[in-house]
Amino acid sequence: MNRPLFRYVDYMYSYPHKTAYRPFPAPVSLLPYLEQLEGRKASLYFHIPFCSHKCGYCNLFSLQTNRTEYIAAYLDTLHRQAQQLSPLTAGLTFDSFAIGGGTPLLLTVPQLERLMAAAALFGVHPSHAFTSVETSPEYADRSRLNVLKQAGVARVSIGIQSFQDEELKAIKRRPRQNTIYQALEGIRQMDFPYFNIDLIYGIKGQTVESFLYSLEEALRFQPNELFIYPLYVRQGTGISEREPDDVCFRMYRAACELLQAKGFLQTSMRRFIHHPSTDAEVSCGDEVMLSCGSGGRSYLGDLHYATRYTVCQQCIAREIDEYMATTDFTVARNGFILSAKEQQQRFIIKNLMYYTGIDKAEYTRRFGEPIDRTPLFRELAEQHWIEETSDRIRLTPEGLGYSDYIGQLFIPQRIRRLMDTYSY
Repeated sequence: MNRPLFRYVDYMYSYPHKTAYRPFPAPVSLLPYLEQLEGRKASLYFHIPFCSHKCGYCNLFSLQTNRTEYIAAYLDTLHRQAQQLSPLTAGLTFDSFAIGGGTPLLLTVPQLERLMAAAALFGVHPSHAFTSVETSPEYADRSRLNVLKQAGVARVSIGIQSFQDEELKAIKRRPRQNTIYQALEGIRQMDFPYFNIDLIYGIKGQTVESFLYSLEEALRFQPNELFIYPLYVRQGTGISEREPDDVCFRMYRAACELLQAKGFLQTSMRRFIHHPSTDAEVSCGDEVMLSCGSGGRSYLGDLHYATRYTVCQQCIAREIDEYMATTDFTVARNGFILSAKEQQQRFIIKNLMYYTGIDKAEYTRRFGEPIDRTPLFRELAEQHWIEETSDRIRLTPEGLGYSDYIGQLFIPQRIRRLMDTYSY
């Protein structure tokens, strides 16, 4: 492989990337896309784009604010959006629900209860649909956790990132160890079926030993899921340096060895589970997701759409204001319509990044042709990053650690040009 090897360029989660989205020439009605999906299972997502403090590494669509009236007005808009969209989605069965951000538990108890009421408009009840909620330590208090527990939330995910004060300061995160430990113990005592902790590796000054210390500290609270994220230096964030690639990779491999020894199953470059997987062991890449809120992405067949992605705080505030001024939520104004070829590409990327790999028969069933043995697949096989059996193509354990690099190789030039010319 003659390409330069940079393992940690950017996260590879989905395809096409949100920086490939553009404003549509005219608003696109959601109705025909929803009609084509009738009978399908789907995920519902509510985006709460607010944080009390913006961390230095974060390039998510989130605004640092605690303005009570502003947040209340946003929730009014989300409820109105749900009222408009829910009648159009009667043909879908929502079997999962997620609330993300931002920091969703920044909301008050009555606001969280109102959010659950908005989900009920879609027929979604946390006790019957697999429901996941994100939080941060300062808001994981007993009153808020009680709301989640009583509603039947299955999974709570908390961002800790590090148990070392100096490392937290390096990523411009507030180091409050007492708050961290209280939050983790509170969640553990609540005994949610799925408990996830997020950690970051590659922080400037971090070592393999200090990262493993954080990992061991996290394991003390008995999470049955862990996400470990490499730190990226990205446009619009407050981080300008991190540890070199080879140091990051040593941290990653040490974490893999430790978690494997503890009985965790690695399902992706980032995700490790110690529970029966909730994921259907089938192909992904054509999932249906409907989002409410500014910054959330929706996947309705060929149509992917979202409010415009941006990073700077002033720009995010402007997008949220435009969202709250919106009168018609039954159309998409910014997004991407995938061609048949792009759907194939999405299927390959999404499945290859997951530990079960690409089901060759499923690919043929969906697209009417066998998966193309491109030179890229041969190059990856020569590097021992993928392996092929009679029914699947999957990443090797070594390849799994290069997922973000490998995924970028599959992005076509047309999409890459859109991403490279995106104006934040």
